[in-house]
Amino acid sequence: MSTNQYTEPVSSLLTYGSARNIKDWSVYLELGLNEEHIPELIKMVGDEQLNQADGENSEAWAAPIHAWRTLGVLRAAEAVPTMIDQLYQVDEYHNDWISEDMPKAFAMIGEPAIQALTQYAGDTSRTLYARAAAASGLSHIGKEHPETREACIAGIEKALAGYRQNDFSLNGSLVARLLNLKATEAFPTIQKAYQDDCVDLMFCGDLEDVEVLLGLREKQSTEHSDVQDIDTFPGYKRRKKKIGRNEPCSCGSGKKYKKCCLNR
Repeated sequence: MSTNQYTEPVSSLLTYGSARNIKDWSVYLELGLNEEHIPELIKMVGDEQLNQADGENSEAWAAPIHAWRTLGVLRAAEAVPTMIDQLYQVDEYHNDWISEDMPKAFAMIGEPAIQALTQYAGDTSRTLYARAAAASGLSHIGKEHPETREACIAGIEKALAGYRQNDFSLNGSLVARLLNLKATEAFPTIQKAYQDDCVDLMFCGDLEDVEVLLGLREKQSTEHSDVQDIDTFPGYKRRKKKIGRNEPCSCGSGKKYKKCCLNR
């Protein structure tokens, strides 16, 4: 792996270590990172070699994570296209850092990321969890920047409006993101998706659950269906549990998933 293409202090992220348990991302600025390093940080986020680095033998695997966090702290709007280009990794490489961590960086960048995230979330040619990650970014932005709430809701609702073409799990995730923003204005679209049995009930429950969570109903008027019967709904697709690429493979081999059944 070639790492000499990076200069200090950006290169220090290659050996910064684990990305876990870092709550205050401003610590990256203590390395001397600032606006002049944005181009190199963007390059690191999109570095294919680093994104495919083996976490067992190198600390460099976490460098792109440190880089996008720093870009978030710097509110680097110019980083948005490259960051969005990495969303595919959620599905292709089971990279949960992208789906769980990058939306927080989008939230720091704020309004400049909304248009691109909206376009991605609504693009039916994109993969399931990548689109869900884009919607998560919108939800995080709307929470962090209340003045953008309406635009973020509109972006997520636009993606949900294509519920017939979407995977039912994606629809469930989109509903959850709308609930995070208390999006009562999106209820008509949510209602249509539920009435056409196009929402994975494992995310937010049934339509009455959603109404309660949005404050449109005080309590359920009907009993919940047995969760074991959920897959009898027309068109329901049972959601498979995702396995992180660095987690033990579920086949019992003892190997990491990425070195065992990931590409089978």
